[in-house]
Amino acid sequence: MNQLLASPFFMLFIVVAAGVALGALRLRGISLGAAAVFFVALVVGIVLSGTGVPWSLPHDLTELGLVLFVYAVGLQAGPRFFDTLRKRGLVFIAVGAGATLAGAAATIGLSRLLSLPAHLAAGLYCGATTCTPALASALDAVRRAAPDDLDATSVGYAAAYPFSVAAVVVIVQFLPRLLRTPTARAAAEYREAEAAKYPPLEDCAFRITNPNCAGRSIEELQALHVSRAVICRVKHEGKINPARPGTPLHLGDVVLAVGTPAELAKLEALLGDVVVETMYDPSGHVATEQIVVSRRTVIGRSLREIGIWEHFGVVVSRVRRDSVEFAPHGDLRLEPGDVLRVVGQRQDIAAVAAAVGREERRLYETSLVPFAGGIALGALIGQVPISLPGGLQVQLGLGGGAFLVALVLGHWGNAGPVRLYVPHAVKQFTRELGLVIFLAGAGAGAGQQFVPVLREAGPQLLLAGALVTLVTVAVSVLLMFRLLRWNLLYGAGALSACMTNPPGLAAANNLADCDAAAVGFASVYPAALIAKILFAPLIYLILRLLTGT
Repeated sequence: MNQLLASPFFMLFIVVAAGVALGALRLRGISLGAAAVFFVALVVGIVLSGTGVPWSLPHDLTELGLVLFVYAVGLQAGPRFFDTLRKRGLVFIAVGAGATLAGAAATIGLSRLLSLPAHLAAGLYCGATTCTPALASALDAVRRAAPDDLDATSVGYAAAYPFSVAAVVVIVQFLPRLLRTPTARAAAEYREAEAAKYPPLEDCAFRITNPNCAGRSIEELQALHVSRAVICRVKHEGKINPARPGTPLHLGDVVLAVGTPAELAKLEALLGDVVVETMYDPSGHVATEQIVVSRRTVIGRSLREIGIWEHFGVVVSRVRRDSVEFAPHGDLRLEPGDVLRVVGQRQDIAAVAAAVGREERRLYETSLVPFAGGIALGALIGQVPISLPGGLQVQLGLGGGAFLVALVLGHWGNAGPVRLYVPHAVKQFTRELGLVIFLAGAGAGAGQQFVPVLREAGPQLLLAGALVTLVTVAVSVLLMFRLLRWNLLYGAGALSACMTNPPGLAAANNLADCDAAAVGFASVYPAALIAKILFAPLIYLILRLLTGT
């Protein structure tokens, strides 16, 4: 039995199963969620270490869980991250670095007040802000100055880490009550804000009354670039036809166009008056269908390169991608899972469907070569040393490197020579699996050290760690919700990023069925992570300078 209890894989999945079941329980609307895995692992580690049965997960397995989690989060947030960063990048840096700086200042102040050694304070800061890469940076600084203090630095980390994990999870779930904002309303507001970036498409019919348009083909009119609205049907002498490139327009013809209200208004100024007229062909000569892009031969190619309109005579009137619908243009590059709404003759639509779709099973397959290659590249980037003044060198670590690569792949992974497609269900599963493995490993490690830490450091170390956590959280909340007035769900994800806290993000994601938390997390996480990696050794050096040691 002892051999079975010492088995890392057997205990891993027992702890995961028990933690997930416990996390599903709710008390007055509050639940631990995935973070319960950490606390189950913590308790199991404490109990087994007390009975003389050591149990912990291999460090590499715990790192794998963290890498899978942040990699999946990066892939999920990547498509919108860079657009958001371009608009508000300085704000994200200010929030991530500002909250982190507040925690660093609190650490220095408390260490002076409580007479904590510099190495213990540096480890405490990393644990109180749940940042393992920062601990690696702090250990590097301690190793250079006083190698004998390395173990005590990790003790400070272990003492502060459990409270930080629990506090952020609970605070994230209390945010709706604290801010008096229902999660359903916050989700609706976020969706409305996202929809405003992509105004809804409308159909509109126009009668050709402009003499300058008479005799011109649709292709000639589109070459003027007056409007991005798409003309899809033409009614001439009572007969409805699909809008082919060479279709000529005559005075009195009626055309049906699809586009945003602003683009349709531009088309009205070019063509003529808006009319209310039926533009559907009862004979079935002109049909409308939806085609799902799935053939590898067209992925990454533009509509102009494929020549759907020119070669097939079929109009793509709408494109839906990740729940966003927009009017296409010739330079639009197709991605797996894009839904094209096409208008044309049935035999032409069938030809287009054979060219771009009819392989939907591929949408359930993950491109494993770029997926695994991205993780490997992230590991490489995470190990690249970054030189600091004073001879210090820091690294982003496996998690930080994987996250940055995933953001890039999530944004540009289906353009150029790279073809990375990860189904939504696979992203979700990878994120959840990585998270619970990481939490189980972190909890098991903390459980091994928890009792010795309490004996050695006493309650003052726990108190200092809790205060650093609360100060960092308080400054984050003030910056995001009082000063910047961010959306509740977006801010909940960003708060988890300020604390570099994966369980907090899991709790934020559970507040509503919306990707706002993941996008908020991705926006702030890079700045917070880098700031902590830089601040951790600086805390150690500043305290050594102040104490003269």
